[in-house]
Amino acid sequence: MTVQLDWQPEGIVEKVGSVAGVDDRRVKADLKRFKTFIEDRGGETGAWRGQVDRP
Repeated sequence: MTVQLDWQPEGIVEKVGSVAGVDDRRVKADLKRFKTFIEDRGGETGAWRGQVDRP
């Protein structure tokens, strides 16, 4: 599965961070932590009723 995140850096700090790849590393690390969080729960809560659209 692929995650696509479209954003435009604003300001000098975000632009420099984007060029250095900080944003890419941060997103990958956040997704890894989220995956671990979800997998460690052990089961569904049944709380979310949304839909995931796949291309």
